[in-house]
Amino acid sequence: MKRYLFFLAVIPTLWSCEPEPDNLRLLDQLVVSTNYDPDAAFGTYKYYTIPKDTIGYVSNTSRDTIWTFTTAQPYPRSVINAVRHQMDSLGFEYVDRDQDPDVGMNIYIIENLNLFQQVYYPNYYSNYYGYGGYYYYPVVQTYAQNTATLVVEMIDLKNRNANNQVKIVWNAYMGDVVNSVNYEQQSIDAIRTAVRQSPYLH
Repeated sequence: MKRYLFFLAVIPTLWSCEPEPDNLRLLDQLVVSTNYDPDAAFGTYKYYTIPKDTIGYVSNTSRDTIWTFTTAQPYPRSVINAVRHQMDSLGFEYVDRDQDPDVGMNIYIIENLNLFQQVYYPNYYSNYYGYGGYYYYPVVQTYAQNTATLVVEMIDLKNRNANNQVKIVWNAYMGDVVNSVNYEQQSIDAIRTAVRQSPYLH
């Protein structure tokens, strides 16, 4: 399956951003970090489009590239509706992809599973029965760390360049989703926070 994308290529831009939180805070709670293109004319955008029930999914443990709403997995639609609510509250109007939207809203999850191993050598026993030293075999301890970040992007579809390239003019990183107590509700709250701390979108 191919990931749901709005654009063919993305142009690197200069960004202004909120201070990025440290990794410990990202693991401990759902922290929001927003970035934007200071050259973007946000006031000229009026119409937006967004998928109805599918978000992107990027993982180092799975080949799946999309996450689609089901009754058992309502998360994709919940975060899509949260973004739609925020966009509507800002005065944007939703249109279908074929109705010439000014911006496209892209949503995806980045999930990473990391394994760590630590080799532990117990302390030496000195002069053990007259020998120079004696020690136990080393102990190998394995740790697993799984983290996931919710990403929301605003893509400028209105001002394509000659090569049909578009720019990401705003994004929000929200994590850690995996280790949240209530990841669905906290994701909705984080989306609201991301918009509130981005007054230039108004």
